[in-house]
Amino acid sequence: MEPATTEESPHYVVQRVREALAHDPRVGELELGVDVRGERIYVTGSVLTQERRAAIEEVVREVCPDLEVHNQVRVTASPAGAPDVEVVS
Repeated sequence: MEPATTEESPHYVVQRVREALAHDPRVGELELGVDVRGERIYVTGSVLTQERRAAIEEVVREVCPDLEVHNQVRVTASPAGAPDVEVVS
């Protein structure tokens, strides 16, 4: 995927970042908020590990090298006894 440029509309950049976050194997997150304001991009939401939070920032920087990344994603521990993987039957 080609990096996003500052000439692209903010809506298009948001969609490219959301797609990258959903499909990149380091992240695989669908429920993150992405907002572009001028030369800044903000990512919000929550994940279970610091590693996943760091991967989110890496992916966003790869997609948007010209934007200032504000990683506002929180790391939240999973509830005691809850599985880390959702089982779908």
